[in-house]
Amino acid sequence: MAARFVAVPSLAMVRKEDFDSTSLIPEAYRRHLTSRCLPPEHSPVHCSVSAEAVGSGVRLRFSSKVDGLEGPAMLTHKFFFVDVEETRERFHVVTPESPEVTTDLLVLLDGRDRDYCHASVYDAENRLLAVHAIVFDRAGRTVPYPFTQRYVSPLGLGRADLEETVDDTGRRVLRFTVGLTDLTEPTTVVLARQGIGWIERVELTCSPERPEVRLDLPLDDNPLLACGDWVLIAVDEQDRFLAQTLVTLQTAS
Repeated sequence: MAARFVAVPSLAMVRKEDFDSTSLIPEAYRRHLTSRCLPPEHSPVHCSVSAEAVGSGVRLRFSSKVDGLEGPAMLTHKFFFVDVEETRERFHVVTPESPEVTTDLLVLLDGRDRDYCHASVYDAENRLLAVHAIVFDRAGRTVPYPFTQRYVSPLGLGRADLEETVDDTGRRVLRFTVGLTDLTEPTTVVLARQGIGWIERVELTCSPERPEVRLDLPLDDNPLLACGDWVLIAVDEQDRFLAQTLVTLQTAS
């Protein structure tokens, strides 16, 4: 019997407009945190990163500190090395007395001069608390990945949402809907769903008559799903950012 899934949001929808005033991914995504374990207005998470050269690679050190804790809490540090499609995770317990925790990683550069990764902090419900895109080189230098306007679509973004619903055949689906504004001609939009090491991209067309497109993700009897973190993202035909959100898929009881 094929698995049945439920989708738990890890983050609210991030929109292209969130990068109007910043090129920093942590700043843009911070506006859409939904944690119930560590509400960001009461318990902000401060992160720092450093690296040092070690043999043919680097030792990457990522720390997170949680302010305003009233008791112990569980955090997860997650690292996604994009180019090699590798993930690593570490669990940490933070307390009011010890609010800062650190993960040390050894990263083999294997002949490359530099690499980059996404370093994220999640709460006990796997909701995002912080995310950083880090570029590092074999000399141990680190810089944040600059998400400048050349990576952001100039198209006008209207609707962008994710909901669980039922399609025309009665299947439960996770529906990703995106709409464009001020259209004068048919325009291509790419909607994608991505798990670690696997991505499905669908090219769709928005028009002045039909400005919205959608991607349905069946939650029942779908052999192309697995438990874990999934990304839903919309970009234009030049892969420039429109909208993105994160969900955790779990098996239904």
